Amino acid sequence: MENVSPEVGLLELIGEPPPDQITKIYGPDNSPGYVFGLDANTGQVARYHLPSPFYRDFSLLFHIQPTSDKAGVLFAITDASQSIIYVGVKLSEVKDGKQQIIFYYTEPGSQNSYAAATFTVPSLVNQWTRFAISVEEEEVVLYMDCEESERVRFERSPDEMELEEGSGLFVAQAGGADPDKYQVSIVKPKG
Repeated sequence: MENVSPEVGLLELIGEPPPDQITKIYGPDNSPGYVFGLDANTGQVARYHLPSPFYRDFSLLFHIQPTSDKAGVLFAITDASQSIIYVGVKLSEVKDGKQQIIFYYTEPGSQNSYAAATFTVPSLVNQWTRFAISVEEEEVVLYMDCEESERVRFERSPDEMELEEGSGLFVAQAGGADPDKYQVSIVKPKG
């Protein structure tokens, strides 16, 4: 197994300096952040950054400011052919002032991406929002601004999630697994 860190940050996934389609900005409290254009390509080989088998319990932390009310993927780990999202987070299109944070957890060998949990929240467009999704045993927990917001049970195999040799890792898109790229500002976490 490759030597991977238990924590992966945004800069590791986009590179420093970032590609031309990713613009550096400063967010709240002058934290450095990045704007992902629609043509940004952030795909990398997942196993360069993540262990296989993938963590059983894990958390995904986001500090974002969506700039569109359209649907878009924030983060995804895909199969090698980029047709399935193994683990991912997507924001739905805004409707009636609300949108959904969709968490994908798909067992390897499945034919389609599986939305394991869906959380309805007020529209996140044009405001800085911190949220986290934590997977703990058979539950997915949404934290908004460091407070537990909702907890959803989901079924998953007791088998470990093996990442294929060519599994993809994406920020602000899911490669070919989902056409909804997102134009979004994401602040780099401190530390």
